[in-house]
Amino acid sequence: MSLIKTPDLSSLGSLNMQPFLAIPPLANFIAEWAALVPLVCHLASYRHPRQLSGRAALLGRISIALFPKLGVLAGVSRLLRRGPEFLDIASTLGSSSRKVWDVKWGGTFLCANGAASSLLAESLICHGNAVIKVTEAFPPMPQKTLSTTTSAFNFRRYQTLHILRFSKSGPSSSWLSVIDRVFASTAFAVAASIIKIVLIVVLCLFGSYGTAIILLSSSITQLVLRGLTIKRPAGFLGNNETHDGCMLVAAHQNSSTWYLFVGDRGIVDSLLNKTMIEIPEQKVFALWFMTAHVVQLIAMTFVACQKGWDGVCLLVLLLFSVIIQVRLKGDSVTKIFCESNGVVMQSASFEFSGRTPMLGAIQILSKTKSWQWMDEIIAPCLRRDAWAQTLSREETYVEAFEGATRPMSRFDSEWVWKNMMLAAQAAALMQQTFRESSAEIA
Repeated sequence: MSLIKTPDLSSLGSLNMQPFLAIPPLANFIAEWAALVPLVCHLASYRHPRQLSGRAALLGRISIALFPKLGVLAGVSRLLRRGPEFLDIASTLGSSSRKVWDVKWGGTFLCANGAASSLLAESLICHGNAVIKVTEAFPPMPQKTLSTTTSAFNFRRYQTLHILRFSKSGPSSSWLSVIDRVFASTAFAVAASIIKIVLIVVLCLFGSYGTAIILLSSSITQLVLRGLTIKRPAGFLGNNETHDGCMLVAAHQNSSTWYLFVGDRGIVDSLLNKTMIEIPEQKVFALWFMTAHVVQLIAMTFVACQKGWDGVCLLVLLLFSVIIQVRLKGDSVTKIFCESNGVVMQSASFEFSGRTPMLGAIQILSKTKSWQWMDEIIAPCLRRDAWAQTLSREETYVEAFEGATRPMSRFDSEWVWKNMMLAAQAAALMQQTFRESSAEIA
């Protein structure tokens, strides 16, 4: 019987090479499982271009994790090669593809910064108040009109309107912004690089070559990021008009969920219609990011094949990277953007019984006299024109209604009365809600 102790192959990995420093034994199950998790779970999704463009637009820089998902570096390479074209396409992918109706000017266009505006909207809505249900009750028509009773309007297609109001204040700082500035500072980059070099040497001594290569590539990439040319355009968040903004956003004209961006026009216009960042073509940097992507792919597949402690170390690196990157998850990016640029946001959500009362309430809030902006949503017709007259004229609603609906049929007259009263009641409720919200902030 041989008394020679054979080495634990699960600890050495598939190469069966003894490391410079001794390592403890490792169970086969752990060795197999730990090596597969990063390769199977740590992959960039189809939403990555949208997330990349949205965060870059809000932060004004490109931020990459210590251990980025496989495919992220290739996406950054495409961004640096294609610049504005990449941002244009990314802003029209998936849920970030939205249409904008400029209530003030009557224009219609695709959202220029769909990813960034979506991040802001999602952040506000997730932490906002409950949806306020707008009343469906309305008083009977006046006696002087064609009918003394109103017929029932039983059909409902409920519409949800999320209102986001923007204003400006001085820049501020919370602990989140302070931490972000620390991570973005040169001093932190130097200190982090020294720590990473030490870790790379230790990993090589213990035979975790794949993890060491990934950490080395990531460290170089973090330094390369500081040399990228990314800047805000001239007049960023500036208002070139004399009035506030009022823009309605939705996936299409037959949507059930709508977003109304109101307030400071410089902010609203920049989020929906203007360029937020300028990234010129940078081929040399693009070449490095594609090279780093290939290196990461080879290293991750090597670790999956090698197994052993290399897989465990890569899994630990993945967990540590995810923990660090939590500071840029959820509404953190939104908060950093607002604090660094002096943007104040308020939100409220309302549920309407139909689309017409919702659009009428928006028209009242905007104080504009033009109705052209809603032509795609509600086609112009006799009763829509009469409804518009009742909401636009300076008389009381009853007087305006009596003057606008005399030649109309009973049904159309009742339609105008109902949608006029529901729109007026909803506009009053929305104004009151934001007055109370502003009082709480003050």
